[in-house]
Amino acid sequence: MKGVLDKDYAIARQTKRSHIYRLKRRTFEVLKGIETLHPEIPQSILDIGTADGLMLSNLKDAFPNATCVGIEYARDLMACCESKIIHLIQGDAVVLPIKDNVFDVVIATAIIEHVSEPIQLVREAFRVLRKNGILIMTTPHPFWEGIATHIGHLKEEEHHELITLSKLISLFNTVGFEILNAEQFMISPVGMPFELIFEKIMKLCRLNFLLLNQIIVGRKMGIYSRH
Repeated sequence: MKGVLDKDYAIARQTKRSHIYRLKRRTFEVLKGIETLHPEIPQSILDIGTADGLMLSNLKDAFPNATCVGIEYARDLMACCESKIIHLIQGDAVVLPIKDNVFDVVIATAIIEHVSEPIQLVREAFRVLRKNGILIMTTPHPFWEGIATHIGHLKEEEHHELITLSKLISLFNTVGFEILNAEQFMISPVGMPFELIFEKIMKLCRLNFLLLNQIIVGRKMGIYSRH
């Protein structure tokens, strides 16, 4: 896995404006996805690539009765988790140490671009979901992420592959997900006033290709595919 992060990333998520904003915005989108697209209040949530568990802790606050489990590859990041009400497990995103058909919701934010076999991550998420459970995944838009790398904001070696929304849709379809939502979001890497209003206007004007991030939500409906 490329771009395995350490405790400096956890510190940045609480001190650096861009990191704080990205976490806040991704959490907002994940919560919105759960509340609008899951058929009922989830009783179990799995966060793949949970890092320091900050997003998962926020989800636990929103769904206090849910069992919230995070999978993280880097032990340094796991050690930065301060929450006592979520459960973190050291493990690989493409070989989840989880039984079949366990979770109502699986989330994987800003992780698929770091793995060498993206489809295997999607397959593993499908496997551990209960029927009618949903997978919520985000990943940066390849064009804008490429610019960020070019100007030195990101290290090139952090990503195995930058994935387009159309390829995400193809991966979800191949594995057997019903696509519930697939769109771009995030107008600014650090946030701005009235951003949600501006994003809505951009989408109405078909300028959504200018947005920096991508989100896809799929529901487990069919039979697990190994192809």
